[in-house]
Amino acid sequence: MASDGVRRLFESVDKDRSGHIDINELHVALKKSHENHFTSETCQLLFGLFDTNEDGKVDFNEFQQLVVYYQHWLGVFEQLDANKTGFVSHAQLYKTLQECGCGVNLQLCKKLVKCYDTRHTGKLGFDDYMRCCVTVQSLHKGFTLQKTAEGTLSTDLEGLLTLVIRARPKPVANLSVD
Repeated sequence: MASDGVRRLFESVDKDRSGHIDINELHVALKKSHENHFTSETCQLLFGLFDTNEDGKVDFNEFQQLVVYYQHWLGVFEQLDANKTGFVSHAQLYKTLQECGCGVNLQLCKKLVKCYDTRHTGKLGFDDYMRCCVTVQSLHKGFTLQKTAEGTLSTDLEGLLTLVIRARPKPVANLSVD
């Protein structure tokens, strides 16, 4: 998206015309663009990634980075969702995670889908898919960094992900960001 297009998008999301986007403005915009289903958890994840100075606001430069990141994941999702159902399966998730360099097996991908499936369909919608992939990728990066430091971690990625899945609270339907 060209800078002018991003500027117009930023201005349309910045409802109070403050020159910044808060988490509520972002959540409303994401829900509007995804048929009212974009979880607050995913919104919080995105917001946290791009509120780089941690001031509780996303400025235009941070927003530009957020849009590029969002469009990347949306593009990957749309390629996987070739039949345009709006959902991807555990096998499609497996393909993504393999391409990201995360050496997970198909059985673990089934567990990840069960964990991140907020609609209880057995598949992942875009927001659930993106939250899952971003989380796994972040864990993989952290695991890889710690794995090189001698004696700091004595599990593999699958063991770590299994622990995260077990420890993760169930998503709350219709949780709004206040």
